[in-house]
Amino acid sequence: MTSDSLDTDSLKKKVVRGGVFSITSQGVGIIVQLLSTIILARLLTPADYGTISMVLAITAFAGLFRDMGLSSAAIQKKDLTYAQQSNLFWLNVAMGLFLTLAIALSSPLIASFYDKPELLWVAVVISSSLFIGSLGAQHGAMLLRGMQFGKNAVANVAGALLNMAVSVWLAYEGLSYWALVYGIIAGTGCTTVLLLVFSPFKPKWFSKNSGTRELFSFGANVTASNFVNYFSRNLDNILIGRFWGAEVLGAYNRAYQLLMFPIINLRGPVSSVMFPALSRLDPLSKKFRNYYHKSMTLLALATMPLMTWLFFASNDLIQVVLGHNWSEVTPLFKALAIAGFIQPVSSMRGVIMLAAGNSKRNLLSGIVTSIVIALAFVVGISWGALGVAYAYSLAVWLLAMPMHSYAIRGTSIRTLDLVSVSFVPLLCSFTAGCLSYFLTGTMIGLPPIARLIVLALIFLLITAFITLLYPNSRRILTEIWSELKN
Repeated sequence: MTSDSLDTDSLKKKVVRGGVFSITSQGVGIIVQLLSTIILARLLTPADYGTISMVLAITAFAGLFRDMGLSSAAIQKKDLTYAQQSNLFWLNVAMGLFLTLAIALSSPLIASFYDKPELLWVAVVISSSLFIGSLGAQHGAMLLRGMQFGKNAVANVAGALLNMAVSVWLAYEGLSYWALVYGIIAGTGCTTVLLLVFSPFKPKWFSKNSGTRELFSFGANVTASNFVNYFSRNLDNILIGRFWGAEVLGAYNRAYQLLMFPIINLRGPVSSVMFPALSRLDPLSKKFRNYYHKSMTLLALATMPLMTWLFFASNDLIQVVLGHNWSEVTPLFKALAIAGFIQPVSSMRGVIMLAAGNSKRNLLSGIVTSIVIALAFVVGISWGALGVAYAYSLAVWLLAMPMHSYAIRGTSIRTLDLVSVSFVPLLCSFTAGCLSYFLTGTMIGLPPIARLIVLALIFLLITAFITLLYPNSRRILTEIWSELKN
């Protein structure tokens, strides 16, 4: 057996093992977030969530600069030295401290912008999470670079659990939006501490002439891309909060977060394993394309039927998860689910470009995407939160294929591969969606939870049947199952 085959076999085992750890941890994460959402929706109001969302839109902007893309640079760099990573650590910490102080000092301006005096101290407290998180950024990157996904997963799940526990406890005690604030701080602190404990990385003092400039250049392009992407992720919250108030923003935020948490928790394991794996392969090789095809097929099978189910089950889902007082969330949720159908697969283009070392192309892609989505938000805001949601979904669909074609230049991936990986999941979603539409009228007398279960079983069975019916998707599942057994 050749050296190359040994390397390939070793990489394959690490990828499969990492995928198992990541999927398991994300499954736990979904349960934790779902429980947290169900409980907190009955203890807090839309205005409470809207208040926090106003501040988080600002801290999210500052958070773009906390990591400075240096974690991605550390993972992508094939010959990273210890001195280089130590320098990246100190750069992360310095930036985290700077941003915390900057937001704390700017808190009066934040309160004035939204005309809500209570935001002053909320901004001061939440800003500390930027410094706390910066302490573990390179330790987490070291774990991912070494494909120690299990330890990284434990740190993130533990943080989510503590976030939920603190938020629920304080909400029950009547602290309203402060419950969410302290939950964020507790969760971030827990994850950071565990990353420091689990990672073998022990930073040395900052050293000159270690070749950090190249990494900083790569990270600068990632940061610039994140900077422009910020407007496609947070401008909606800023506009709704500024022009329609905290209560409307709270409803929009709950719709968006409820839709995104299964997307994030399914896309997360794929991207966290896919990025370091593809970074070790030649972008022009057949292996690069095959790995992309396999990963995207799995992601599409997991997300497209799920998003279709969420669309058809939205009325019952909102009632069961959030309760009767959140009915205004349903139309927002359905509008955003249209984007959610294609977003998980199309958004992976950034992983392709960064794994291939094309950080500048990733930046240009982000600029175009952000401009289009920002314009959609500006147009949609005249019709309130629902107008913003529909405008966002339209923009996501219009961007999907052109941005995919641009992202794969210089790699072995082909333009029609996006269509190829989506065909079977699309067929599953369409078939199950049609059947659900015709059966909805016959289940009116059932309790909401029963209707949710019936529709879920329909989607699950149809997806399984069609997936196994097609040779290509059946082959991919068979290969993964074989690798798991070995």
